[in-house]
Amino acid sequence: MEPLAMTTMTLYPRPQLTSVEMMAPKEEQLKLVFKNFDKNRDRKLCREELKEAFKYLGAYIPEWRAWWSLHHADANDDGFIDEDEMNKLVKYAVKFGYTVK
Repeated sequence: MEPLAMTTMTLYPRPQLTSVEMMAPKEEQLKLVFKNFDKNRDRKLCREELKEAFKYLGAYIPEWRAWWSLHHADANDDGFIDEDEMNKLVKYAVKFGYTVK
């Protein structure tokens, strides 16, 4: 019987997470918050629903933040944030430090 060959195992450093990977849970939580404020369940957020969401998130002047978030994320300029625009809204909220309580 031949002796077992000893193998060496090279240990690699743990890969560093990118900022996108590190923010993913926070972004998913924010997305859920925004979706929960879709009161009429039309899968779009109007300015009033955004205002209530930003109030929940602790905005100092939620009306102002809702207006600016629409200005920033409403790509088709229809006055609503739909599913296609949700990620841009979430990134806007993260940029200004909003987190889930």
